[in-house]
Amino acid sequence: DGSAMGVPALLWSDLTLAHLERLDQTTDDAGVRSVLLELCLSDAEYPQRQDVLLEFFANLLNFARQHSFSAEKTSTLFSLMKRTHSEMVDAHLTAESCYELFKSLLLAHSVQRPPYSVGIFTLGEVKLITAYARDNYFRHFKLFRYGFTLKHEKTITLRNSHIEQPPSSFAPLSEAIPFEPEPESAEPEPEPELAAGDDEETGRSLMAPIKLDVDLPPAVLEAVQAQLTTQMEALRASLERQHAVRTKQLERQLAML
Repeated sequence: DGSAMGVPALLWSDLTLAHLERLDQTTDDAGVRSVLLELCLSDAEYPQRQDVLLEFFANLLNFARQHSFSAEKTSTLFSLMKRTHSEMVDAHLTAESCYELFKSLLLAHSVQRPPYSVGIFTLGEVKLITAYARDNYFRHFKLFRYGFTLKHEKTITLRNSHIEQPPSSFAPLSEAIPFEPEPESAEPEPEPELAAGDDEETGRSLMAPIKLDVDLPPAVLEAVQAQLTTQMEALRASLERQHAVRTKQLERQLAML
């Protein structure tokens, strides 16, 4: 077994000695294709591809017969070209990569250096096989690749991301502004005392009497103070009415919500 030694196991991998004896008994290309179809080249899903492969490998066997290849050489040549074609289809190889694969497989079966290679083909046969593969397969490589490889389609969907990203860096703590709470006063401020005339029912305090630091007769001073007090009371009453109206408007607006 060549695969156990590191050599690709192409000998008898597709066509055994019994298969080759059946092929030798056929007298026409139709019989060769029928045997190949039965053995290893059946492709019911793609009948057109099957016909191409049958024609190619039937011609390959005719090439081996014309040059009097032995059964071992014919089996190895058949599997070598079949492996090259299968790798091209499965891996979607380019012409250069596929040709390098073909040369490496051919070299591995042309030099007797176990366990790395096995000498099945001679140098002259290597030249014949290379010329045949170049003229009958690699010269039409684009047609084989187009006919046997599937079309690959890729669908790209773009989506906008609205995730808030964190900042790339943070300011050092040495640049932070220290927080200093305002000191609380030790003694609370005294609340203003209610005047003697406060209205206890409404909680509204009367204004303190206005003192005028002027040199006026007592009668005039009292009249001025009384007038100022009356005006201030009227102003305060007006402000309270406006405040009451505004409060009612706000209450109506809140009730409508």
